[in-house]
Amino acid sequence: MTSRTNSQAIAAALAIPDYLPPGTTVALMEQSRDHPTVVAILFVGSLVLLVVALRCYARLFIIERFGLDDWLALSTLIPYAAFMSLCIVLIHLGSGRHLAYIQYILDNAIINTTEVLDFCAHITYTTALLTCRLSGLAFYARITEGSHRLVWTIRAAAGFIIMAYLAQTFLIIFHCLPITGLWPYSFQPEVNHYTCLQWGEVYVTNSVISLLCDMVLLAIPVSLITRLRVDSATKIRLFLVLMPGLLVVAISCTRMYLVIVGQWEADESWSYDPLLAVEVSEIGSTMVALSIPALKPFFGPLFALFNRISVSSAHYIRSRSGDRGNRARDDGLGIALDNRNCCAPKFKLAAGAKTEHRPVSTPIRVIPETVEDDAAAYRPEELQYSVTIHAHYGRDPSIGSDISQQSMIRYGRDFTVAHEVINAAMHSR
Repeated sequence: MTSRTNSQAIAAALAIPDYLPPGTTVALMEQSRDHPTVVAILFVGSLVLLVVALRCYARLFIIERFGLDDWLALSTLIPYAAFMSLCIVLIHLGSGRHLAYIQYILDNAIINTTEVLDFCAHITYTTALLTCRLSGLAFYARITEGSHRLVWTIRAAAGFIIMAYLAQTFLIIFHCLPITGLWPYSFQPEVNHYTCLQWGEVYVTNSVISLLCDMVLLAIPVSLITRLRVDSATKIRLFLVLMPGLLVVAISCTRMYLVIVGQWEADESWSYDPLLAVEVSEIGSTMVALSIPALKPFFGPLFALFNRISVSSAHYIRSRSGDRGNRARDDGLGIALDNRNCCAPKFKLAAGAKTEHRPVSTPIRVIPETVEDDAAAYRPEELQYSVTIHAHYGRDPSIGSDISQQSMIRYGRDFTVAHEVINAAMHSR
């Protein structure tokens, strides 16, 4: 759906002396970027649709866990599809042609239509980015739910992103007074009917806000990975899974550059087609980046490297004040993260206690060694605990069993720890 060149109108305009700007030629007026832009938009949209479909299938029918992040990703497709459709219609109407073509060839009614459609398109654009980013935060919250600090950080990030969305939306809605969907060019008669902000000023401001939101979204996995107690090679592998958001930041910077070019170059409309393609890619790349971990069931050998990651032994620790533990989770992602391993109580075996390198369920006596979670609630010099440790040793079947993957096979341990006070007299003092 590329725009049709009105050759007769171009010829008629060129025939009028001094009607067109000096240097305007037929080749310039007929030049168009419409076709490659539409192809790029359709390609990115098809890729996103495929990735989200695979994600939903894996989460629903293989892992059988469909969380809030998945629902938000699925709902993003609605404004995303609307935005892509509006982009194609805008291209078809000639919004991405040279400014001379828009000013001297297009009818004023068509120009007004493109301005209203652009207004609607960028409302849907900011809405699609909002739901997509909230999907990412919901995903990070799901895999870090044991860390109260990270959970509150994610909630604060969600608040910031929602406030940023409202600011962007208000800037678009109130770009002119009285409120209108038009954004008149300087050569249109409607320019005298409204008091408007410059298009570039609004879009550069929104681009800066959008870039800040992308940086906030990127900071969550950076914080998550850097605080893990794993070796450098493991962190690099985690970055490969959780950090495609770097591409989103790069695309956001590209969008800002195109907005600046579009506002302050004389031929301001010529960068509009690439801008639409970049905006479609920004939403699409965010969707793909956040869906990569959910594709593990379809790319087992690729994700097998990440199945080896074990930050700490999975555990539950129940204290007299309630469950203060957190279990490391895979949740079908191939990444076992226990973000409270830094603050869980540590125990040492009492004299004579032993463990065996096989499945065991042996009552043993332990005393607290260090307690960092709630130091005031524990008195190591007074309390004794009765602890049962269930150690489960076994081959990890998710890595694979063929000969080519034998080197990846490991044996893992899963400890379940429960303790209770057995010296009530001391505890009551």
